[in-house]
Amino acid sequence: MRIPFRRIPDAPQRSGYVEEQINEAIARGEFQNLKGAGKPLALRGDLSKADEMRQKMRGDAGYGVPWEEVGREIEVMTRRAEGELRRAIEFRSAGLASAKSDKSKIEADFKVHLGRVETAIGAVNSLVLKHNLLLPQTLPHLYRQRLKIETLVERVAPEAKKFIV
Repeated sequence: MRIPFRRIPDAPQRSGYVEEQINEAIARGEFQNLKGAGKPLALRGDLSKADEMRQKMRGDAGYGVPWEEVGREIEVMTRRAEGELRRAIEFRSAGLASAKSDKSKIEADFKVHLGRVETAIGAVNSLVLKHNLLLPQTLPHLYRQRLKIETLVERVAPEAKKFIV
């Protein structure tokens, strides 16, 4: 018995309104010249879990969940606050080490810089609040703690703790 040859269609058989729209878009060429067309998929990491697959797909498409974006902003602003504090401490140390400097002027400038650091910490803490509010209740381990100047001093220059805190 001979099995009859059946021609495989060039395009998948679709039915329904959505499929008609897709077929028309294909015919117009709207799916040509897409980013990454003809290139293999960059499969990295363990994609056996649905959560990891969703996260990878969002990242590849250039999207993220809101709390991750706020978390990146927190990191950037925290580094800025650390840099501001580090500069203030170095400026104070260098100024006080100089015999020709006006000690009261150095201390006054240092207080101005500390005010800027505290303003930056306030901005970070408002982002921490936003992050924690955006975070789903099912992910409590991702909650962030508010930033304190004592914590920042401990990270940047523990030796400066005596004259800041």
